[in-house]
Amino acid sequence: MSRGRSDEDTVKLKVRYNEDGVQTLFRVKRNIKLQKLMEAFCKKRSLDPRSMQFTFDGVGLKKNKTPEELGMVDGDEIDALVHVGGA
Repeated sequence: MSRGRSDEDTVKLKVRYNEDGVQTLFRVKRNIKLQKLMEAFCKKRSLDPRSMQFTFDGVGLKKNKTPEELGMVDGDEIDALVHVGGA
């Protein structure tokens, strides 16, 4: 196993929760669907995934996309926003 190859296969992403500004660091494989990261973030923060929206560079993220498809690099930040629904 080569450590260099492992680093090339992964990316370190920050997820910032808009409610408190706290950042959570994730190291994920470049070809893994972002849905896994979103679910892990919600579980770690005890949030309902259905009430959350995630954005990257101001654009909503689709769960079936990968960091590789979006050209994400180490240190990129994803914003986690609470959906505000009208009643």
